[in-house]
Amino acid sequence: MLLYPGVSSVDASGPLEPFGLANFLTGRRLYKPVTVSVDGAAVPVAGGFLNIVPTCSCNDLPERIDLMLIAGGPGCFAAAEDETLLAWLRRLEPRCLRMGSVCTGSTVLVASGIADGHRVATHWLEAIRLKNCQAAVEIEEDAIFVNSGKLWTSAGMLAGIDLTLALIEKDHGRQLALDIARFMVLVLRRISGQTQFSPQLMAEATEDPRIRRVQLHVWENPTADLSLSKLAKKAAMSERSLVRRFKQVANTTLSQYIEDVRLTSARQLLESSQQSIQSVAANAGFGTAATLRRVFMRRLGVSPSAYRLSFGTDHAAATPDPAEVDVVNMDLKGVITGTSAW
Repeated sequence: MLLYPGVSSVDASGPLEPFGLANFLTGRRLYKPVTVSVDGAAVPVAGGFLNIVPTCSCNDLPERIDLMLIAGGPGCFAAAEDETLLAWLRRLEPRCLRMGSVCTGSTVLVASGIADGHRVATHWLEAIRLKNCQAAVEIEEDAIFVNSGKLWTSAGMLAGIDLTLALIEKDHGRQLALDIARFMVLVLRRISGQTQFSPQLMAEATEDPRIRRVQLHVWENPTADLSLSKLAKKAAMSERSLVRRFKQVANTTLSQYIEDVRLTSARQLLESSQQSIQSVAANAGFGTAATLRRVFMRRLGVSPSAYRLSFGTDHAAATPDPAEVDVVNMDLKGVITGTSAW
C-alpha cells in the first residue's frame, strides 16, 4: 500500500486487513502486506491524529511485486502533482503483477499515466471531477470496484475492502473470501453500486439563474406537473431553448434530472420513514409502486424494499426543531477541489 501525507487511515489500513486475515484463518503465509512511502519516512494521515510508519521505502521494495495499491485521502491532490512519487510509480509498474487504487488514490494513479485507456472506479465525488477534467480513463461511476487488465480500483473508502476480498477470491477461491468476510462481519457482495450513496448535487453547481430556477422548482415540487411546457414558463424560455440550455449547463437532460430528483426523494423517504412503498412512490412523484420499482431496479440495481432493508430505520425518524439544530451543509466545491479540512 503506497502512502503519502494526507492519506485516509481507513484507505490505508482497511484493505490490508483481509490479507492479514487470510494468513490468520488458514495458518499459512499466503500474503505479506506491507506499507511503503517514497522515502520510508512516517506519513501523517488526514486529520493529523495518527502517523503511519511504513514498512519500507520505494527503494527497498522487492524486484517482484504481486500487488501495489495507492491509498486515497485528501492528500491525493498534492500527491498527484509530486513528480518524485509519480516517477516511482511509473518505475515500479513493470515490476507489479497487479496495480490499483483505493478511493481517491485513483487521482494519483490517473496522474501517473499508468491508467490511461483503462476503466477506473473511484469515489463518486471524485468521479465528477475526473470526468470534468476529461482524464484519459473511463470512469465507472457506479462501480464498487473494477478490474481492468492488471489494474484493480475501488470506490470510496471501505470499498477498498470489497476490492481486496475480490482479489483473495480470485487468488484462493470463494470460500476463503467468504470466511474472511464473515470474520469481519461483512457481506461478501454488496447488493448495489455506489450510486445509492451519491445525492443529486447539480442544482448547487448550476450558474445559469434560469436553469437553477427550474432545478430548484423540481427539487421543491417533485410531485407537481413537471411537463416541459410548465418548466419552460418557469424559466421564461421557449421549450426548445430550455431543453438545449439545460443539457449544456447541467450536463444531463431535463427528464433525467427530474428522475434523479424523484429518485433521491424516494430514497430519503425509504431511509427515514415507514411509509408504504405506494405512498413513497406517490410522495416522490413516481405515482405508482410499479414505476418506482422499475426506476430503482434500473438505476440502483435493487428494489425499493431491499433498499429500505439496507438503509432504512427501525422507526420513523423524528424531525428536529430547526431552531435547536446547528445546520451544517456540505462544502461541495471544497470537497471536490481538496481545499476543505479533513
